[in-house]
Amino acid sequence: MRKLLRRAASIALAAAMLFTTAGVSQKKVEAASTGKLSVTGYQDYNHAQKILKEVNKYRKKNGRKALKMDRGLTNSAIMRGFETTIYIPETSPHRRPNGKLSKSINKKIIYENCAQSAETTPKQIVKGWINSSTHRKGLLLSNAKSVGVAAVTVVSRDGYEANTWVLDFSSSKAKKVEKSKARKQFTKNIVTKNSYLKKSYLKLDSRYGTIWETEKMQMKPTYQGKMMKEYGVYPTVINTSSFTSWKSSNPSVASVDSNGRITGNKAGTVTISAKLKTGTKITISKKIKVVPTNQQIDPWE
Repeated sequence: MRKLLRRAASIALAAAMLFTTAGVSQKKVEAASTGKLSVTGYQDYNHAQKILKEVNKYRKKNGRKALKMDRGLTNSAIMRGFETTIYIPETSPHRRPNGKLSKSINKKIIYENCAQSAETTPKQIVKGWINSSTHRKGLLLSNAKSVGVAAVTVVSRDGYEANTWVLDFSSSKAKKVEKSKARKQFTKNIVTKNSYLKKSYLKLDSRYGTIWETEKMQMKPTYQGKMMKEYGVYPTVINTSSFTSWKSSNPSVASVDSNGRITGNKAGTVTISAKLKTGTKITISKKIKVVPTNQQIDPWE
């Protein structure tokens, strides 16, 4: 069995990346042609509860009432957490990957804080918000009564974990208080504007570029949009279900199934490709080399 080597983990961002919704415009946005990107990740409810605790400590210190974690708002915040792994808001108020305002996911939302970083603690992330005037404003909203809290983790390229935190504030009382402390897996289909579905943003990755005969390997589509590149955020792994027409340029060398799993058959080089199932017509591909089982392989090749 091949010995797996890993590069030392690194922080995706030097500091927590912050973005905020400072209100909600009533201006309508015309519907745009869209596609869907499927992403799988986790919501850490225990982490979210700790973030809420830090938020309420800061609110109490400043004469504000404690917020309750609303289940419906938290479900919305979780979706927003997944959405920011595809599209990082560039403007205030925030917009979603589908082009609509963040409020469109839940009409109760009056303000939104987000943060994205590779590794950090609840205390550190809330401190980052406190140190930003626009985010501090959200934390100290006098009319806020409830909040949705997301602590979302998705796998990025090379197996690194990318963490996103979202606070969606509301002036409504919590309808049902979220008390869970579990870690739950979610798969979200993220509706994305075609203008964000550019070929330069999508790539077909794999753990290795070379495999042995008879070896199997899973291909991994990834997405890294404009703002992700600018902020140095690792590409997000997209589920293979977002793609169709998986093909090998030479199945006798390496074959590929409908889930993007390849099998080395004989020595040679092939190109594995797949088409985006919805939205913009995009084909992504990658060359894979197959070598005899007795040949040594560079693990980084």
